[in-house]
Amino acid sequence: MNIERKTVFYKAFSSSLLSKLVSFIYQILSIPLLISMIGTYNFGRLAILMSMIGWVNILSGGVSPFVTKVMSENQGLLEQQSVIAGSRTLLVLGSLVLTAIFLVIGLFVYQNNQDLVISALILFVISILTINFTIADSIRQGTKQQHINNLFIMCANITIIVSIYAAYQLPLAEQTLLPLAVIILYFPLLISKIINFFTLDKSFFVKGLYLPFKTNKFLFRKIYHFMLANLMIQLSVVIIKSFAIIYLGTNDTLAAAKMEIIFRYLLISGTFFAAIQLPLWPLITEAKAKNDLLWLKKVKVWLGLGFLVYGLANFVIMINFGLLVFELWLGKAVIFTQQELVLAGSYFLVISMVQAPVIILMGLGTFSYMGRMLMAEALLFLIFILIGFMFSIQIDLSAVLAVMTSLRVVVFILLYQRAYK
Repeated sequence: MNIERKTVFYKAFSSSLLSKLVSFIYQILSIPLLISMIGTYNFGRLAILMSMIGWVNILSGGVSPFVTKVMSENQGLLEQQSVIAGSRTLLVLGSLVLTAIFLVIGLFVYQNNQDLVISALILFVISILTINFTIADSIRQGTKQQHINNLFIMCANITIIVSIYAAYQLPLAEQTLLPLAVIILYFPLLISKIINFFTLDKSFFVKGLYLPFKTNKFLFRKIYHFMLANLMIQLSVVIIKSFAIIYLGTNDTLAAAKMEIIFRYLLISGTFFAAIQLPLWPLITEAKAKNDLLWLKKVKVWLGLGFLVYGLANFVIMINFGLLVFELWLGKAVIFTQQELVLAGSYFLVISMVQAPVIILMGLGTFSYMGRMLMAEALLFLIFILIGFMFSIQIDLSAVLAVMTSLRVVVFILLYQRAYK
C-alpha cells in the first residue's frame, strides 16, 4: 500500500471506527429505550412500517455508487460535474415516481389502518428528502473525505440517542408514540445529510443542478446501467428484510419485533465491516485503475481471513452467551430461544464470509454480477414466503433464519469464485 493510499485508508478507517462505535452505542441503547417508550406491540408495528417504507432508500443506493466510482477514478472535473448533475436529475425523477407509487399503495393499504397514516407519511417524506441529499456522501467518499461523512453520521446518531432518552422521560399520549418515534429516528439523519450537502465544494455543481436528457443521452445510459445493477443489490436486501418482517408480523407482532431486533443485531455486529468497506472499496477502484495487482492480492488475502475469524468469533459468542447477551440488552421485554440465536449467529457467520468478495467486487466495478446473484437470492426467499402466504403455512422465526442462511451460503460460493479467480 503506497503512502498516500495508506494515509487515506487509516484516516477514514479510524474515523469510521469512532463513528461506528457511536452507532454501536446507538443501536444498543435505542432498542430497549424504544421498546420501553412505545411498547413491544408498537415496536413490532414500527418494524413493519419501516419495512414497508424502506424500499424508498433503494433509489439513493442505486445512483450514488456511480458517483463514488467516477470520483475515485479521478476523472476530469467536467465529467464529475456531469455525472453529479445527471445523478441528481435521476434522483428527482425517481422521487416523483416513488411518491406516486406511495400514494397509490396508500389508498389500499392504509385505509384500514388510519392510525398508521401519519407515521407512514412522515417517514416517507423524510426518506424522500434524505435520498436526494445523500449524493454528498458519495462525492466525499470518492474524493477521499469519508471521515467527514463519518463525522456527520456520528453527530446524527448522538442526537437520536439523546432525543430517545429525552422522549422516554415524557408522559406521552398513545396516538403520538409512533409518529414521534419516526421523527426521532429519521429527522436527525436528514438534517446531517442537508448540512453535508451544503458544505461541499461548490465547484462540483458548476455544471448545473440537473441535466436535460436529449443532450446527455450517453451519460444517462451509463448512469442507468450502473444504477440498475445497484438497484438490484439494494432491492435484494429490502426484499429479504421487508418480507421476513411483514410475513412474521401478519401472524404475530412479537415475531416481527424479534426479526427487527435480529436485523439490528446483524447491523451492530457488522459495524466492523462497514468501517472497512466505506473507505476501502474506492481505494480498490483506484488500485485497479493504476494496475496495482500486488496490493489487490494482499487486500484479498487479509479481507478473507480477517472477516472469517471475526464471523467465527461472533458465532462462538452467540452459541455460548447469546441468551445472556440479549437478556442484558433487552431485559425480559423480548425473549429469544437458544435455537433462534444459534441460527442468527450462523446467518451472521455466512454474511461475514460474503463481505470480503463483496468489497472486492465493488472495488473492481462488477456490480452487475453481484446484483444478479443477490437478486436471485432475494427472489428465492420471496418464493419461500409466498408459499407460506398461499398455503397459510405457519413458518416460524427459526425456519425463516434457516432458509436465509442456506441461500446466503450459495451466494457466498458464487461471489467467492468470481472475486478470487
